[in-house]
Amino acid sequence: MALEIVATEATLGAVVRGVRLAALDDAEFAAIERAWDDHAVLVFPGQNLSEAEQVAFSRRLGPLERSLTANNVGADPEVIVLSNMRDDGTLWPARSAHGLFLQGNNYWHTDSSYKRVPSKGSALAARVVPQTGGETAFADMRAAWDALDAEMRGWLEDKRAVHSYAYSQGKVGGTEKLSKDEWDALPPVEHPIARRHPATGRRSLYIGRHASHIAGEDEERSRALLERLCAEACRAPRVFTHRWRAGDLVLWDNRCVLHRGLGHPADQKRHMTRTTLAGDGASNEWSLSAP
Repeated sequence: MALEIVATEATLGAVVRGVRLAALDDAEFAAIERAWDDHAVLVFPGQNLSEAEQVAFSRRLGPLERSLTANNVGADPEVIVLSNMRDDGTLWPARSAHGLFLQGNNYWHTDSSYKRVPSKGSALAARVVPQTGGETAFADMRAAWDALDAEMRGWLEDKRAVHSYAYSQGKVGGTEKLSKDEWDALPPVEHPIARRHPATGRRSLYIGRHASHIAGEDEERSRALLERLCAEACRAPRVFTHRWRAGDLVLWDNRCVLHRGLGHPADQKRHMTRTTLAGDGASNEWSLSAP
């Protein structure tokens, strides 16, 4: 079967068939990179990659990023485990520290925006999926920027948002998952709200749950504005939702996409593995290729 890339009905997202990510030739990989720039989210159904194959594919896109916490790293340090399953197969209680830690993913966010050099992208593979729920929704922040009126775009042009994991996760709970040293490595950081994509040149909104407020503006009023911008941005036709099947892999661009999990019954298992692409930038202390 030849490589086939079919766009979704939303302003982002495409389904890619006819390739094996574990055995891509150079032409196929180049086509996937171009499609990623165009669609920002790529769904690869039924790949059934091993963790080593997931890492190898992800590395072709760039260096990988280490996990936020040592508590959710797999056997390979480049694999981040997002699972409600304990090692013995039993389930973590939804109100446990681990359960609350995972619940933070149910709010619109972009991975690692609370880091000094935020993530470039993420690849998530489904290992065990619940019978009901557990979908992941993706929102197009390129189209969201374009949908703003000219006055708002002009006002936001030079604004920076303060991103803080202590702020975002503190609203949910499960903060004890991180050690003191891990928290100390996560001071608040600032990033431009209007972000230009290095490959396409398109502007996008860079916001989400980790964005606490706008630097230099009234904290409460600017926080309310960010929440309103996020709510308005994450609406049709800018949202694509993927219903997982075991073996699927989804690649998305954290520079211009927000995502969130839609939740699932607490008595059903969900086990996912993520590889996270380190952001471009000098001396990225979160990159696993850093000295």
